[in-house]
Amino acid sequence: MKLAELITDLKAKESEEAYWDFRRNDQREHVHSMIKYPAVMVPNMQGEIFDLVLKHDCDIHNVLDPFMGSGTILVEGLIRNLDVIGVDINPLSYLTVLSKTQKYAKKTLWGKAEQLLQRIKRTKNHEIKLHDFEGINKWYVDDVIRDLSKLRLCIMQEPDIKYRRFFWITFADIAKQADNARTSTFKLHIKLEETIRETEFDCIQKFEEKLRSNINAVFDFKALRHNGTTRIYCGDSKTIFRDRRSFAENSVDLVITSPPYGDNATTITYGQYSVLPLRWIPLTDIGDTISEETIISLSKIDRDSLGGVNYSLDQLEQSGILQASNQLNSFVNMLLNEKMTDKARKVASFILDFSEVLQNLCPIVKSGKLLVFTVGNRHVNKTEFPLHLVLKELAELYGMNTCYDFRRNIIKNKNYVDTSVQGFKTINKETIMILQKR
Repeated sequence: MKLAELITDLKAKESEEAYWDFRRNDQREHVHSMIKYPAVMVPNMQGEIFDLVLKHDCDIHNVLDPFMGSGTILVEGLIRNLDVIGVDINPLSYLTVLSKTQKYAKKTLWGKAEQLLQRIKRTKNHEIKLHDFEGINKWYVDDVIRDLSKLRLCIMQEPDIKYRRFFWITFADIAKQADNARTSTFKLHIKLEETIRETEFDCIQKFEEKLRSNINAVFDFKALRHNGTTRIYCGDSKTIFRDRRSFAENSVDLVITSPPYGDNATTITYGQYSVLPLRWIPLTDIGDTISEETIISLSKIDRDSLGGVNYSLDQLEQSGILQASNQLNSFVNMLLNEKMTDKARKVASFILDFSEVLQNLCPIVKSGKLLVFTVGNRHVNKTEFPLHLVLKELAELYGMNTCYDFRRNIIKNKNYVDTSVQGFKTINKETIMILQKR
């Protein structure tokens, strides 16, 4: 690993005005465009980081993303002939990445897609058993329920689970577009009644268009990818890396990731965004270990994510997390002094969970190898929380050195908000941190 040369290259890029913003180079190409997902990374920006790291370390064979989301890092890794490993607690993320990274025979996929579209055309409305779940009539109008039920019925008739999953990811995108939730937030807030009445959405037509687009996307990707292997897990990053059967010590060559910037409830509710499409899809088609409890409430996925449990002040004190980070301790004390106890607990609870990820992640990374984190500092009680500095302190504690960091402006839609604060401030910058395991 030629670390000094890498840092020199990073500094040279940073000296170019707004280079890392990728203002005119943030397209979602090939499989990156298959489904809308909250707060996705800019593929070309992460690809540039890949290329710089690989330029200065020729002994990298795999990459791990412990918060894989829509799979940006894994897709970019496959393009660069790496074996890829991804983890996410959200079943929609798992389904998305499975579908994006799967290999398909062109003739077979097009053939099965045409068979599906013919089944949809042949199926009469009176043949459909309308799908049902708690709150379905709140979140979907009658015509949409009928059309999505038809699509669901026809997809379930595909015998090969690999191709069903591909159809489900297309379906999930349409089911999300067709719901009655406001598009101004990732949280599930209902649209105004007048807006719902005025909205027309042809699920069948949209599905066909998206299906053809997604098929073209996977074969555009096929022309770029190499033969790297994929290992995808639907699991909790706090605990999964303890499993030595799946994650041996000193087995990972590179980590590139963008973790949540705070607990889901006050930053991005990935779970709420995902739960309505998931309620249409048989969970056994996503994975054998995914329980119906995952979607039983609108907020279950978010509660299971980092910071989803709001620990008591006593629990936080006993955990040692406040002693582990001076930056966190100062911020929590500031909130406590302003009688913002609940906010103090939320911030510290998130960092306690995040620290557990770091503690379990470090042993599986090879000594001398890099971990690249893209993080953003949200505002709590109108004050910026320095997540990048907390990460630096925790990394040092768990056996990693911070080698370099730089900032970039967030362009367009990738906005993170602390909705618990009236007049919230949008996160408009990210910090990319280059860590090295000692």
